[in-house]
Amino acid sequence: MRAHPAWFGAVMGTGALSLALAGESVHWLSSALHGAAVAALWLATLYAVLLSPRYLGRLRRRAGLAGEIADPARGPMLATFPAGILVLALAWGRVGGMTVPATAASAIAIALLAIGVLGALAYGIAWTAILLRSTIAVEQVNGGWLIPPVMTLLVPLGVQPLVQRFPGAAPLLVMVGFAFLGIGALVFLALFGLLMMRLALHTPLPGPLAPSLLIPLAPAPVLGLATLRLLQLSQAHGVAGFGGTGAGLALSAVGLGFAGWWLAVVAIELGRLHRLEGLSSHPGWWGFVFPIGALVLTTDAMGTAMGSSPLIWTGLVGMAVLLLIWLAIAARTARDMFR
Repeated sequence: MRAHPAWFGAVMGTGALSLALAGESVHWLSSALHGAAVAALWLATLYAVLLSPRYLGRLRRRAGLAGEIADPARGPMLATFPAGILVLALAWGRVGGMTVPATAASAIAIALLAIGVLGALAYGIAWTAILLRSTIAVEQVNGGWLIPPVMTLLVPLGVQPLVQRFPGAAPLLVMVGFAFLGIGALVFLALFGLLMMRLALHTPLPGPLAPSLLIPLAPAPVLGLATLRLLQLSQAHGVAGFGGTGAGLALSAVGLGFAGWWLAVVAIELGRLHRLEGLSSHPGWWGFVFPIGALVLTTDAMGTAMGSSPLIWTGLVGMAVLLLIWLAIAARTARDMFR
């Protein structure tokens, strides 16, 4: 269990919780939410510090690492490492200024973003190359395969601290953000189609892989959120050729619609798996947290951009659900580790 490749999902989930709490603290001017956001940021950072050696240590055993990457169940879960670093960069860029000087928070966010981008590119290319050389059967596909495209979709969300630090480079940085958006979007569409074929034409996923069913919730809303943020950034810094945020709002609504539909499908399937064989807890359960966080962040961003009270209230309810899920997963993980 200690070597499980999905442990960095705890960093992703806790970082997303920090971002959601910070967003809601602005709407409701709550010092409690403000403090909780800061606490979640430091906890996510602590998780990253403690867990990073388990991932970096794999680099010393290259043959074993190549075999793990090629494993259809474990390989995609290793992508939680660069994805977690990118979520942590977002959290430091958004929440860090609440706990340390803004310049320090910006520097930390930029450093983490650089590490995350390099890690995402290196791992994404390595995983894809090994995947193309392997002979994996379709029934071995699972929802974890959506983690690699998710990590590239996070890069556009982290561009803001760089633009604030180097405003003259805003046009180039915005275009880089859209380039990463293209990587994540196209790979997501291809892999989701493969996942749907696997689910429709083969036996259901086994219980240990059940949490991976929720992972497809994340890419679609993050795609819309990233587009919205890039367009907002372009407007704020006068980047030519990007007028209005309508496309970002439209894509965000599309992503939320898909996520709501998929959530209903997953709820039915998880209920069936629970009745038939139960759902044993393991680190992969952290895959339940970040996708819900992505929904909350996208809903909040749309509510703020449109000035929509129903969306803002929906974001608050979603944040409460996210917090409850995080508490349940964290408590179960602590119980299993102490055992």
